[in-house]
Amino acid sequence: MTRLGKLTVLAGALLMGASTVSMAQNPRANPSTDFALINGKIHTMDAEGTVAEAIAVEGDEIVYVGDAAGLGDVIGIGTEVIDLDGKMVLPGFVDGHSHPIAGGLIMLGVDLQTDDKDELFSRIREEVESNNDDIILGYGVRFNPWTDGNPTAAMLDEIESERPIYFWAIDGHAAWVNSKALEIAGIDKDTPDTAPGFSFFERDDDGNPTGWIIELPAQMQVLTALIDPTPEFMAPGVQEWMQRFAAAGITAAHDHGIQGMGQDEGFQMLLEFEAEGKLPLRIVGSYYWNDGGVDPLPELTEMQEKYNTDLVQAKYLKINMDGGDDKWNALYVDPYTDRPDIVPEPIIPYETMRDVLVRADAQGIDVTCHCFGDLAVRLLLDAVEEAIAANPPRERRHKITHGTLIHPDDYARFGELGIVYDSTGVWMTYDPLNQSVATTRLGSERVQMMFPASSVIAEGGTFSLGSDWPASGYVSEYRPLFAIEGAVTRTLDGRKDVPPLGGDAAKLSVEQALRAQTINAARGMGMDDIIGSLEVGKKADLVVLDKNLFDIDPNDISEVDILYTMMGGKLTHDSTAE
Repeated sequence: MTRLGKLTVLAGALLMGASTVSMAQNPRANPSTDFALINGKIHTMDAEGTVAEAIAVEGDEIVYVGDAAGLGDVIGIGTEVIDLDGKMVLPGFVDGHSHPIAGGLIMLGVDLQTDDKDELFSRIREEVESNNDDIILGYGVRFNPWTDGNPTAAMLDEIESERPIYFWAIDGHAAWVNSKALEIAGIDKDTPDTAPGFSFFERDDDGNPTGWIIELPAQMQVLTALIDPTPEFMAPGVQEWMQRFAAAGITAAHDHGIQGMGQDEGFQMLLEFEAEGKLPLRIVGSYYWNDGGVDPLPELTEMQEKYNTDLVQAKYLKINMDGGDDKWNALYVDPYTDRPDIVPEPIIPYETMRDVLVRADAQGIDVTCHCFGDLAVRLLLDAVEEAIAANPPRERRHKITHGTLIHPDDYARFGELGIVYDSTGVWMTYDPLNQSVATTRLGSERVQMMFPASSVIAEGGTFSLGSDWPASGYVSEYRPLFAIEGAVTRTLDGRKDVPPLGGDAAKLSVEQALRAQTINAARGMGMDDIIGSLEVGKKADLVVLDKNLFDIDPNDISEVDILYTMMGGKLTHDSTAE
């Protein structure tokens, strides 16, 4: 009896503080409830904000939520009863934006997340000296230390010139390589850019590639010459990270684009995990569309039919509207402060995107869109508005992700159009990237308006939290408690001396942040009918915390331990068994 510090007892008698519910009070002849959790603070996240003290699970569903007395109707001899001793229970955390398969490729090698260049190069040297592999891999190169230009191949050549080096930037949309990597990939001054204007090799004045690569098409052109990212190669990394998700309390995630392998290959990998009982969370996947010359709907329709199991669904159309402010390719209503001459174009021409979105909506297909700047947000809102006007009414679950900046005129449109606003909690802070790159690009006033979740909520919109893991602007973080803390405090863990981004008015309440990481995130992936809240008939996805988040200093939320995670009535993480 180790679970929850030996708090588990068999249901011959049910201890609830000083009261006992005996089996004689159970009118069912052979109740088959598998679990009963008692004596807890169960925050259901239902519409009424119900807080219960007991919950029962049968198979993969919740069959009871309420007080102790009602448990007599559902527990039986085989029921495993867990006395929570006042611990907090929440619906399983839902990650509204993630890339769990891409993470199995990106998060390999040495962790390079540091602001100190000396520390960065020290880590690289240590990795080169200790690693005997044919290729040196790493991830997390930040942008803010490079105020005088992006890093170059020459810098890496001084450390290692015989083996290729490939390092992912922190956002996953750039890479830093050495000359050997470029040589093996056949990239030189005569190599055409992979997708001119969008994905390319940064070059010097003579046209030679510098070693800094922009966006995934060009990145993969180099990486696939160095390694073969087959499902067999990526599966161990994907499996390892998914178990970490479970340990962080995550029970469902919205994959916003399978990268590193073919989309069908990625979904097949997930199905294999599910068949083998190795998939600890539900995955709603997306058809990743960033090529305006291809109609995505026929292939997505086929994928929806092909991948539709209990845990794996191909469901959404993922659109990329723009890039990010670090590369001057995000779309803003007002010009860049430092480069007002730059006028980026949408990755997919607006008319093409609008046509596909309206047709997708007519087929009952929801979209999720990467909209970094406020103009990108506005364009997507406009397209959805057209789709609603053109098509019959239905339960829509369209979503805008990132929304780093939203024009105040558009705050109310989220609620009016029923569009979920999804963003990343640990990004909603005045971190070193926002202090440097974002401030240079946009100016201080616009930076302080970034991530206006509280304003969108106040105007009737629905806000969702998604990590975008492994991608990030400053720190790659998948753990929901860190996101919740960031959304509530608007400060980054470990940097509490920095003022909150946007001031106190930008902070979310704990209740708002928890809804964003549970029921609202479930809504943003079209699953709020079966997960996201603890209600009878919904899936038994829940998480138990060792402290009540409503009772502690919000700055300590990220320090709270996940005691265990349950997905579909099965424990996917149990800290007391470790």
